[in-house]
Amino acid sequence: MQGNDLQVREHDVIVRASQTQAGPANVSWLHHDAFDALQHLLLEKSGDLNPVATPTKVGQQDALKLSQWVGLLRAPDGATVEILPKTHERPGSRQEDGSLERSRALLLRMLQATDERFRIAPPADLDTARMPLYEVVLRFVLEGIRAAIRRGIPHTYVPVYEERAGLRGRLDLPRQVRQPPHRRHLLQVVYDEFLPDRPETRLTRLTVERVLQRTRVDGTKRLARELLHALDEVPPSGNIHQDFSAWRLERGQLHFQALESLCRLVLYELNPLVAGQAAQTQALLFDMNRVYEAYVAHLLRAQHPEWQIDTQVTGRSLGEVNGVPAFQLRPDLLITLPNGEVIVADTKWKRLKPDRAPTFDVANADAYQMLAYSQVFQEGAGSKALWLIYPWLPGLPRNGPPVLIAGGRELHLITMPLDGASS
Repeated sequence: MQGNDLQVREHDVIVRASQTQAGPANVSWLHHDAFDALQHLLLEKSGDLNPVATPTKVGQQDALKLSQWVGLLRAPDGATVEILPKTHERPGSRQEDGSLERSRALLLRMLQATDERFRIAPPADLDTARMPLYEVVLRFVLEGIRAAIRRGIPHTYVPVYEERAGLRGRLDLPRQVRQPPHRRHLLQVVYDEFLPDRPETRLTRLTVERVLQRTRVDGTKRLARELLHALDEVPPSGNIHQDFSAWRLERGQLHFQALESLCRLVLYELNPLVAGQAAQTQALLFDMNRVYEAYVAHLLRAQHPEWQIDTQVTGRSLGEVNGVPAFQLRPDLLITLPNGEVIVADTKWKRLKPDRAPTFDVANADAYQMLAYSQVFQEGAGSKALWLIYPWLPGLPRNGPPVLIAGGRELHLITMPLDGASS
């Protein structure tokens, strides 16, 4: 990465400084121009998102305390802040050789399992764990486009207007009557030709061109040029918003459908917008709480295909006031076993403490929340199993003894290995 680029972890602190510099622990320094741009984006433009960062101070300097969001932040000057997840190794191990690569590999593995934009894996000989995350994202985009193009480029009938000596198609009378006298021997015709010029292919072409402009990796550049050659008959999109609105695929072309999200990723999320003369900071961020929840659901479905696993179940509340629901409940996972037993589970992207047995420092609020879920979702059930699922750490049991709760409930503290190993 370039000198103004920075690699940090979730929950780290980024300090405004005269130059960019990675810190030895959980504090790093970012050039003031890039810092100000990121601060404006995160604190003033985040909308309804949970806070990605909160303002703080380190000494007399402004700083940002990151939360559980990971991904990319790109400043107008091109500086990139890469936020990687804590890999839930033992405290202090993040400074070991390979820790950064393990963190990036973990994020990519989780995204490949939970995000359709990352389903197509780059070639095995491409070491994505050692590449900057920005470059990895660009390569994933191109690999997805290559896979779709190999299955065929969508075509459609496009009207072609020509001036010809002989008739082809049909005569375009409005244009013909306007022919000047010295060209009346030529015919103005219109006919349909089966061409790859359509909204989906135009957006794909522009996406590949943008990736070629931004990547610094030679292999990615070569792949982009190969794809541009395959799309040689396709003009780039001249109106992105209009073409996305017109994205419509017919039967037999649905292998191109996955490219819509990839094109949006490059043309919107990773494309610096321009307002007057000032480029806007861009962000591609993932909430690790949501990523971990989806990843756990993915692993459980793979390990137990006979289970019915529903995520983010809504429509139930703890109580009501004059018929109006009060205190909405939304457990992360609702697991129905083949025998009809219902298990309520919540995923927690938190670090448990192996030396705090038997509850390993589980927050009281997390346990109280599970009791509320059980009251509503397991009412009348004979067996009332509740699961709190955390990332596994060395020194933690995979499935410790249950916490017995009144009413026949059992709260199980389960730790899930992030490499996907089964229980």
